[in-house]
Amino acid sequence: MPKYANRLPKFEDTDAASGSSETTGKGKRHATKPYTRPEQSASIDLKSFGYQLNRLGSQVTAFVNSSDFAMSKEGRDVCKKMASCLQRASSYQREASEHLVDDQERYFNAEWSKREKALKEQHECESERIISQLQFEKEQALISQRGELQLEKEEAIRALKTCTICYDGEKNCTLTKCSHTFCEDCCLMLFGQTCPMCRIEVTGWMKIHWTD
Repeated sequence: MPKYANRLPKFEDTDAASGSSETTGKGKRHATKPYTRPEQSASIDLKSFGYQLNRLGSQVTAFVNSSDFAMSKEGRDVCKKMASCLQRASSYQREASEHLVDDQERYFNAEWSKREKALKEQHECESERIISQLQFEKEQALISQRGELQLEKEEAIRALKTCTICYDGEKNCTLTKCSHTFCEDCCLMLFGQTCPMCRIEVTGWMKIHWTD
């Protein structure tokens, strides 16, 4: 076999457990702990791995077809190990691809859930803000309306109490004959004359008091 040694692809012993291996002090190889696939399997360049795997398979096929050593018993054993290694590598590649798809699906689902939750929270916050703003504007409008109504009420009461002759004094006297009301100063001025509202002679008046 020595003359074929430099032509053989180098493979690990297929009898070892799946995973990485290391060399002991006596030069023998033994399996270490099984390989644990990282969570972020997207970092594995499966495309490059598949290319190298196909290239190696072509080299093995060319070696078997062109080597006399491949026809010997020892050569057949080596070729079986080669085929077993290639088959196992191909299986690992398929498994890694499936894991990659699963990881990507989980990642996108998780990201979608995060974004959906964020949008929902944003929508709820925006809705609460709008509702609070509308409630505030409604309360402000009611306060403003109540203020306007109060001013109108006060203005109406002020107009009702204001003397219609001088538009200055407060109505505090009523004429005895016609019951029209004016301020006391205007009643004094009208004494012996006629009421400006009904033309009845003013002969007297009496004081009145407003109540709220």
